[in-house]
Amino acid sequence: MTDGPRHAGAPGARGVLGATLVVGLILDLFCLLFLPVRLGGHLIPFAPILVLIVNAVISRVATSYAHSRSPATVLMGVAILVAFGGASRGPGGDLLVTRDLEGMFFLFVLTACLGAALPLFRRRGGA
Repeated sequence: MTDGPRHAGAPGARGVLGATLVVGLILDLFCLLFLPVRLGGHLIPFAPILVLIVNAVISRVATSYAHSRSPATVLMGVAILVAFGGASRGPGGDLLVTRDLEGMFFLFVLTACLGAALPLFRRRGGA
């Protein structure tokens, strides 16, 4: 009934990339909202830890479904896009990141990219 072997998940790979883009964007923005969390008046790194875990899970699941490392690179791009959006300034001043959150925001961006890139550190032939 089929004319030949189906390409190795070409429509599925595009779907995984699209889902990674949408889910990564929504969850990274959600994590960014936790940036100003304070405990006893002190900033705690809740958002950087949360985004590291979220991006690591999304990236790992998406790369296993796509059988490619492309979702990890897409998620890194999403993390950088969210970083640019969060650091931008609107007509009323800072959008999300204020002057007192700059250090925590830098940690957020680093951990977001690290979490997304974790599957890239894996050897191709290894487990």
